[in-house]
Amino acid sequence: MKTPEPSTAPLWSGSPAGRHFAEVPVTGLLSGQRLGLPLHWVRGLEDGPVLGVLAGIHGDESFPPLALKAFLDGLEPGRLRGVVVVMPVANPLALAAFSRFTPEHHGNPDLHTSFPGKLDGSLTQMLAAAISRYLLQHVDALLDIHSGGMGGRLQSRTDFDRAATGAVRDESLRLCRAFGLPFIHANDLRGSAVGYVTSLGRPAIGVEVGGAYLGRSATGTYTRRLVEGLEGVLRALGMVAGGTEPPFPRQLLFGLEARVEVNPTTGGLLISSFEEPQDIGRRIEAGTLLGEVLDPRTLDVTQRLLAPVDGYLFFSRYSGAVEAGSKGFAIADEANARWLEASGP
Repeated sequence: MKTPEPSTAPLWSGSPAGRHFAEVPVTGLLSGQRLGLPLHWVRGLEDGPVLGVLAGIHGDESFPPLALKAFLDGLEPGRLRGVVVVMPVANPLALAAFSRFTPEHHGNPDLHTSFPGKLDGSLTQMLAAAISRYLLQHVDALLDIHSGGMGGRLQSRTDFDRAATGAVRDESLRLCRAFGLPFIHANDLRGSAVGYVTSLGRPAIGVEVGGAYLGRSATGTYTRRLVEGLEGVLRALGMVAGGTEPPFPRQLLFGLEARVEVNPTTGGLLISSFEEPQDIGRRIEAGTLLGEVLDPRTLDVTQRLLAPVDGYLFFSRYSGAVEAGSKGFAIADEANARWLEASGP
């Protein structure tokens, strides 16, 4: 896959201190509209690192842009060193369709696995190329923010690329810790924005927090977590003053070998046993009932979803319609995970 040529200079180059906005060009559509991507940045009074924040890779994950507005509205240039660059909607076509994927009829429509993109490729590859060219190639560190989408999942973790090594791995893990969510996942992030930035030799993390249409209380809880997490990363990078101690006294680090998913194998209506933000992080014993699948026609229970291992619930799902094979619940197997103490590596 052809790596997009870098732009001559970042759009924020030479801008004065303060908040700014521009649009990244992508292409022209059949409708006659020009497809562009929104880019916000806040430049501090002093020079410092460039932190990139990406969201809206999946169009059904509508929560992160709302929380990023709260973050940007509270970010004061007078207390900032460096530049914070935010792209709140990376796939506007998917957002307009409230779909996880770009609405196109060939190739891979999942922007999340399409980086660094291709300038003359599919529409999804063009989006990835524009994001790479105008944002990812110019940042010193990256946060790629996701949430539960139309499937009704609740999330609360950070990810780093399991393929990262050396100083890049160490710094990515440090930023995960600084973000402060209870789970840190060494994940397979090939083809993602995080994986691409990591391959350039710079730290990058994925953030999975909140979900869509959760109601005022839960949305407020997750907005605070996201804003506080971003502030923690700014402190860790020396971009704002303050300590770097994560808010959780311990965080659970786990890899793919500890990731245990429990998904429905038949479609129906899910009755979830774990639907509250505080349920994420709860210790689950093997045999615990996570949920039941109900046949909407006969009203019979067709499947009981049970925890197969002892561990910690790191994503869950609201009650509602599920298709066979949909994501349901996930547990970090405590036998293959380890706790990171607040003062430890």
